[in-house]
Amino acid sequence: MWRAKLGGWFYQLIRAFMIRSTFKSQQRAMLPLDLEEVVEKGDRLIKTVQLFFSPVLFSFRIPKSIGVSVYDLYFPSPLVVAAFKDDVQIVGFWMNFGMGGGILKTVMMNPREGNPRPRLQSVEMQGMRGLLNAMGLPGKGVDGLINHIQKSWVSRSKRPIGLSVGGGTVDEYWAVIDRLESGLAHVNFPRFYELNISCPNTEEGQHLIHTPGLFQTLLEGVRQRTSAVVSVKFSPDQPNSQLLVMAENMMAYDRMMINVGNTRLCKCVDVGLATNATSTGEGGYSGEGLFNRTLEMVSLLSPIGLPIMATGGISQPHHVEALIDHGATLLGMATALIENPYGVPIINHRLSLQSKRML
Repeated sequence: MWRAKLGGWFYQLIRAFMIRSTFKSQQRAMLPLDLEEVVEKGDRLIKTVQLFFSPVLFSFRIPKSIGVSVYDLYFPSPLVVAAFKDDVQIVGFWMNFGMGGGILKTVMMNPREGNPRPRLQSVEMQGMRGLLNAMGLPGKGVDGLINHIQKSWVSRSKRPIGLSVGGGTVDEYWAVIDRLESGLAHVNFPRFYELNISCPNTEEGQHLIHTPGLFQTLLEGVRQRTSAVVSVKFSPDQPNSQLLVMAENMMAYDRMMINVGNTRLCKCVDVGLATNATSTGEGGYSGEGLFNRTLEMVSLLSPIGLPIMATGGISQPHHVEALIDHGATLLGMATALIENPYGVPIINHRLSLQSKRML
């Protein structure tokens, strides 16, 4: 594990330098602080460096003893890249660290610009780092995503890849799935769908979770359109009573999975930022501060019996162990991958040691 620990130290050092230097240049230019510029620079650096050093620096084997199955999908590690990036080259970079699968960022029918910048900031609450994201689901649109997949490693992936689907109406969800089914009909990789019905960053983001009849109509139509595993993304902002009702409704359909959860809607001032730190004055919080709510949601829903992917605040081996102990099958990671992807092989190693102790 020395290679992962050393690599993580260098990675965090470089990331901290990029953040400081970018923020200083933004301040000198009297521009609002904008973490998205750091992300763009980091993505360019990753794409350049991995062309030459990936086999040495960014590739870690997954221990054979930690794989899990969800229906007919086999994940060699329970760790999954959560749905927040649609650049498959960057998702592939994270996969090389030992992720068992990945989910591409939520796609809608048409290309979207998202919200005006700034729309991404670092936050710290009670000593725990995180991100405030007001991106507003910018993306290529479904045809752009299909083209992106067909020309990339995703079309040849042996690990499951999730396609996160969003929409302003039930009909749009169905139309996106219809297009993905037809556009990827001849592309052979293990895939599943994730229904993002709880995004806090769009006007229509949480309409479905507040309208039970629409939710059931959505599931019926989705199941008619595809036999793939379908995951539904629940929100940490939902009351427990609502979570239970929705999970029980899902039991009526085959090959369903629950993803608990999503980002938590926060005002900028709630997380110690100026009111104009994002263009909307708010955003979805992600980071370690979500972990306790994620654990609570897993504990609440695991007795229902559907497979659960836990997403929110996961960064340390003890987070993963606690969630698995309480009933999670898969663990989605997002903010932790941005901050230090070298934590992935360390978590996988810890899981391997745990599995050996149980034999």
